[in-house]
Amino acid sequence: MIRLDRAVKRYQVDNSNLLALNYLDLKLEENCFVAIVGVSGCGKSTLLNVIAGYDDIDYGYYYFQNEDVSRFPENKKLELIKSIGVIFQDFNLLDYLTVKENILLATRYLDSRKELLPIACYLEIDDILNKYPSQLSGGQKQRVAIARCLITNKRIILADEPTGSLDRENGLKIMGIFEKLNKEGISIVIVTHDENIANRCKRIIRMENGRVVD
Repeated sequence: MIRLDRAVKRYQVDNSNLLALNYLDLKLEENCFVAIVGVSGCGKSTLLNVIAGYDDIDYGYYYFQNEDVSRFPENKKLELIKSIGVIFQDFNLLDYLTVKENILLATRYLDSRKELLPIACYLEIDDILNKYPSQLSGGQKQRVAIARCLITNKRIILADEPTGSLDRENGLKIMGIFEKLNKEGISIVIVTHDENIANRCKRIIRMENGRVVD
């Protein structure tokens, strides 16, 4: 499904080059449930940004469904970005929109979408659709973020520290949702510092200094 060969990503920081991905090799299979772990600054979030299509690599190859992403025209690159759902630690909800509006905002450039109410019921947020983010708990906010992915029928979800802002109980509930989604055929890739969360996944990938080491 996803393969990176000798991928390099550099950033310019204070007149020096930061090597975020250091000739990284990685392969993710269809319907994977993967945790990516490592110390801060090892390249985990950069890796997610590359997979999501937000950042381009400077050297090497990124293959998505056996196609070289570097050869994608702009419209096909946009389709890649639309096909992958991304969930963040800070939820990225708009405070001035209701839960319902935040979820439907993800569909504004799409011709088709799934029905909102079944997804809201599935995630147990059907009773808060008219509330605003400031009225929600952390666990509820993260379920709203997941709903944004599901309503646009994402088959791949990348989650950057999705339980980092949650207490243990809500973190485990979110992992339970991910496990259920994975059983239904959605590929899940999670960046986490929490070994207990990582151990709930089918596979753990460890990173050091921009490379996969295990």
